[in-house]
Amino acid sequence: MVSKKALTLAFAAALFAQAAQADIQHIVVVKSQANTDAGTKADIAKRFLALKDVAKRDGQPYIVSITGGRAISKEGFDQQLEQAFIVTFKNAADRDYFVGKPYRNTMDPDHLALATIVEPLLHRDVDGKVTGLFIFDFNDGAER
Repeated sequence: MVSKKALTLAFAAALFAQAAQADIQHIVVVKSQANTDAGTKADIAKRFLALKDVAKRDGQPYIVSITGGRAISKEGFDQQLEQAFIVTFKNAADRDYFVGKPYRNTMDPDHLALATIVEPLLHRDVDGKVTGLFIFDFNDGAER
C-alpha cells in the first residue's frame, strides 16, 4: 500500500516537473470588494481556471497550466488577499499575448472577457485606486 506521504511527494514532483519545463510563471492574486459574495468569487475562480482550455492563440491552446485557489494560510502575512492563480507559459510571447499591455496593444480575448468581469469587483482604497490586485511574473530558474 502506498502511503499518503509518498503520493503527496509524487504529485508535488509531477507538478514541479511540469512547471520546470516552462519559462514564464504569471502569478495573479486578488482581493475583492467586501460586498462580493462567495458564489461570485467561486465563479471567478472557475472561469480563471477554465482559461487553460478556453484560451487559444492562433487556434491552439497556449497556456501550459493554471492552478489556484483561495487563501488558507493562518500566518497573517496574506495582506488580506483572497484568491491566487499561477499561470504557466512556455515563453514570454505567450505571456505577452495573454496579458496585453504593456507588452502589446491587445490581450487574449478570453482573458479580456474575464478581466472585464473581475475589474469592477476588485478592492479599492478610499480614493478609488485598485489595491486588490497583485501580479508577479518570473522566469523559471532565472538567476538562481
